[in-house]
Amino acid sequence: MASAATGGAGLSRPRSAALKGPLHNPVAIRFLLALFPLWCTAAVLVLWTPWRQKLIVGSVAALTLVSPAYGLLALAVLTPLGTMIESATALPYRLSESFVLAFLGAWLLRAGTDRRGPAVPRAMAAAGWLLGLAVLASVASVTWLNREYPGLIADLRTWLLQAYYVFIDRVGFVDAARIVEGLALVVATLYVFRRKPALAVSLPAALCVSGAVSALSAVFIWRGIGPSALVDKYTRLGYRAAHVLDVNAAGSYFAMVVCLSLGMMLRAHGKARGLWAALAVANAIGLWFSESRSAMAAAAVVLAMSAGWMLTARWTMRARLAAVAVVLAIGIAATAARERGLERDQGSQAGAFRGQFNVTSLRMIAARPLAGVGVGQYYRTSALFLTPQMAWTYGHENAHNYFLQTAAELGLPGLALFLVWIGAAFLAIVRSLTRWAEPRLLGAAAGVSAMLATCATGHPLLVNEAAFPFWIQFALAFGLAQSSLMNADVIPDRRQQWRASGRLLTIAAAAAIVLAALTSAARGLVEPPASRGVNGLFEWETADDGRRSRWTEQYASLFVPGDVTRVSIAARVPATVRAISPMGVTVGAGGVPQYRTLVGPEWVNLDVAVPGIDLPSRFKRIDLRVDRTWQPAVYIAGSGDLRHVGVQLGECELIR
Repeated sequence: MASAATGGAGLSRPRSAALKGPLHNPVAIRFLLALFPLWCTAAVLVLWTPWRQKLIVGSVAALTLVSPAYGLLALAVLTPLGTMIESATALPYRLSESFVLAFLGAWLLRAGTDRRGPAVPRAMAAAGWLLGLAVLASVASVTWLNREYPGLIADLRTWLLQAYYVFIDRVGFVDAARIVEGLALVVATLYVFRRKPALAVSLPAALCVSGAVSALSAVFIWRGIGPSALVDKYTRLGYRAAHVLDVNAAGSYFAMVVCLSLGMMLRAHGKARGLWAALAVANAIGLWFSESRSAMAAAAVVLAMSAGWMLTARWTMRARLAAVAVVLAIGIAATAARERGLERDQGSQAGAFRGQFNVTSLRMIAARPLAGVGVGQYYRTSALFLTPQMAWTYGHENAHNYFLQTAAELGLPGLALFLVWIGAAFLAIVRSLTRWAEPRLLGAAAGVSAMLATCATGHPLLVNEAAFPFWIQFALAFGLAQSSLMNADVIPDRRQQWRASGRLLTIAAAAAIVLAALTSAARGLVEPPASRGVNGLFEWETADDGRRSRWTEQYASLFVPGDVTRVSIAARVPATVRAISPMGVTVGAGGVPQYRTLVGPEWVNLDVAVPGIDLPSRFKRIDLRVDRTWQPAVYIAGSGDLRHVGVQLGECELIR
């Protein structure tokens, strides 16, 4: 069998049963796991879907049944292009996910006798199963909380059975599925890798070719060449990355593939090196077109660290780690300096809002630290935790930090399980690179590291077209690292120790996850915290005319029950100074301004039409923005109030 140095995965030495994959479980378990992806694939093939989708999805499933290796290569090529294919062929489906489920279902049917080789270790597998349990428990908890809306649950059942790829999900099932599908892709990739070691070369080629196609499509669309639907869409929206609408996710994806192609280029020789160099250039063009500064910075830092690791191969381990630490510190310092510069730049909303995004996530984590607010619920629930300024600007928004979003949705235990799953693989990668800085492994690992780095400032793993290639490349890097360690016979057999303690810990953790989900469901839906950081309102006080009132900051918010349709808010500016009164106040809801009016010394009513509730929230948010803030002590004789305030708000009248 070919060794790792000659293009294979290096699986010539048998390993202990500690590395056996999950397909050694009974066949019934395998078919049980295949039920959902098989049903979704069958629904595409037999129900009311366009023939083009039937052809593509059916081809992926059929190819996987014939050869899982070819199916995986097709998946690596197609998943990044899902949105682009949707736009070009007018298919309003989540095509990338349909490709993944077709592959997984066919793979589970096709998988036969396994081989020894790289596989998910027991501790990592336990973290994966527990993470899967956490997301399923989260979906069940949110579904239970919405039991008073039977129509919503009935629609959920109907869409799941008949049109999974197009339904609007409100309980987080689609987001939960994305996580589970990512874990399954890692296991499937390692399984196929064990049976087909030549994937060590062909799989990187498929990933890089798909990236090159994505990058070149951006160039063509930019020049007005291509399907009219794509040209019109991307010209109108102003995006330069054509294969996904989230330009930051596109940048993360290209940063990952650029690193992989450079690693393969350094490993290749002759004409092959030229081909890999061309793929690296093409993907670098895609990275440039994304205009994602965080992705470019992440790629630059990991490539610099990788180059340093290779150049210091003859140094002692202590010296190499010190050199890497210096490069990392420089990168972090440069990033921090850039962030501070953005925060000082008043024209940059991204820099001004970065801290507010993080604070919002921390508030949400504090509300449900053990079970989270529910997988897939961050965007909807954010309206209850955003700062007034962010609520005015966005209405709803994701965390712009995948790690914090995971902690907010699944609780701190969910984040810990995700980090264990990632960290266990990186431990093997680092151990392998310590022994030999093989360029292919170094490039694959650098690309995965670059995308994970961008997860600290974005959420690429929420975008199917970036998430699925990530998990494939993650498994590739992990498999290459394990192959190297197995050839060197440095993986210890800890099966007996795991059997003695690991199973007990796993059972206890599973029970804790279920208990946390039950407790969270019993507590009900989260409520907005009574904090000035959220509502922008000072404490209640008695005005000079005896009415209860409270001052606003420049941005303020009011939360009303979900069944309220209109709100009347009393407001005034108790000053007759021309520079202050009347004060312009703009009223909005859901991030959409409704009207602007002037508020003077006399009480006036601000009437607000409240939009429909966004299930499963039971609160609606009304947002106010005043033209400017002022200090009463400066403009009102005898006042010692030095606070920066906007207008006074009185009691609200709620109309149902």
